Amino acid sequence: MDGQIKSYSEKKGYGFIDTEEHGVVFVHKSGIKDFGHFGLQKGDLVSFELKDTAKGKQAINLYPAK
Repeated sequence: MDGQIKSYSEKKGYGFIDTEEHGVVFVHKSGIKDFGHFGLQKGDLVSFELKDTAKGKQAINLYPAK
């Protein structure tokens, strides 16, 4: 699945992704593939998988879109 970073806080370690199909999706730093190799900035295009959690959908295995 693809989306665009809506917001992300390096300090807090989480943010949100805008998607066409699922609306806004939560992303935690633990869901970033190869965490630390790229910083997430507003507007960045990313690819990821969705995981259902008790609080809703969460992005996992997130990496920059090519």
